[in-house]
Amino acid sequence: MSINDIRPTTIEGIKRLAKSISKQDDVAHSVGLDRASVRAGFSNYTNALRALKASTIVPSSSIFSTFISVHWRNSKTKASGTEIIEVSLPKPLDEIIAARQYKQARGLGYFNRLASDLIHCQRNIESADSALTLACKAARTLQFMASTGLRPSSKSMPIRGDFGRNLPGRDHGSSWYDPIEKRYLFVDEPYAAAVKDRQQERSAWSLRNRWEIAKPLWAGMYYPEGGSELYLISDGQQGVPLGPVLLALSRMPAPVVPENCKRVTMTDGELFRSPGELRDAEEKAQKAKQKRGPRTTGNTVPYRMVMASGRRPKAKMAIATHQRVGQLLKDVISATRQRAGIVNRLASVRSELDDWVQLEYDGNALPDDVFFELYYHERNIVPDDEDGIAGRSLHIERLQEAMALIASSYPDCKPVRGLLRKLNLALQSLTSWK
Repeated sequence: MSINDIRPTTIEGIKRLAKSISKQDDVAHSVGLDRASVRAGFSNYTNALRALKASTIVPSSSIFSTFISVHWRNSKTKASGTEIIEVSLPKPLDEIIAARQYKQARGLGYFNRLASDLIHCQRNIESADSALTLACKAARTLQFMASTGLRPSSKSMPIRGDFGRNLPGRDHGSSWYDPIEKRYLFVDEPYAAAVKDRQQERSAWSLRNRWEIAKPLWAGMYYPEGGSELYLISDGQQGVPLGPVLLALSRMPAPVVPENCKRVTMTDGELFRSPGELRDAEEKAQKAKQKRGPRTTGNTVPYRMVMASGRRPKAKMAIATHQRVGQLLKDVISATRQRAGIVNRLASVRSELDDWVQLEYDGNALPDDVFFELYYHERNIVPDDEDGIAGRSLHIERLQEAMALIASSYPDCKPVRGLLRKLNLALQSLTSWK
């Protein structure tokens, strides 16, 4: 084997190759070290030393489970099911790939994120075997990204010179981006048989175009169980250095394939929910509960009238307070009749309060002449400085006072919150009125 074909993967290997290069090219040993390091996929010997020494540090033992779900249905037999596999990764799913990037990643284009540890295929799959194959392919893509830190890219591999000819035997390509270094790397995954006799052509192409090509120990993403091989391709000057990527992939577990994958079995009719999905749902419920604030119970009573029914506060608002709230509502309604967003909501509020007050007091405590004037019979003539937008600030003060009186007179409960919500919407309509 020519020393031009040697690609070392250790510091000792780089040193041995450097001696051969120094002797063959008649250069200093330091120059030989740099050239050998470049052959290994690093920018220079210092870079190789730093990266390879870092590889001797025991990696974190943290393992994060991600579940991959693919539903299938046979259109002829009508049989159906769901294949679910669990893959162990060194990072949480959301640190590996962002939701917006799934469509750009080979093997993940048909998937979407359902939870912090669960992705699901949106495509119709015809058989259980095909579903399992697709799930494993998605798992391998996640393995690749988790190991290398690369992200999927829509950028196509450029052709430099060589009369526009592409890399010989190139197939099943994908593009990747290093978000830290801001550089690109391209992946080629042809079938082994297709490039077996074209390795010299591929090497010559890379030399002519100043691209680096390396084959990792890790078998690949596309179809390793069917004979595809993984090659990394990078611009020799501006691309992602291959050395660290080769090193990261060499430490990865074997690619997930149907023969070695960890399948999750479910009984018929059982709905699968991942731990992350359950955790996400609980966190969402807690956030919603915190946002709503504390809720009180036992402070409402049901009621039924000829034209209305529902629940009302289990409390009374003083008649004098009813009179004040009613007057405030009537004054705003009479001055804003041309604004439906205000009038309709206030009409609903006063109608409900009119029902409540009838149930809070009997005829002795609330004579008819007082009751009939509480929430209806508003004024017919409105001063010019109160009419419409001209009286906006005054109307805002009136509605704010009405809200404060209602909130302080009744206990916190759903019926009261409904009234306050309508009043708040009326305030918003009043504020945005132009």
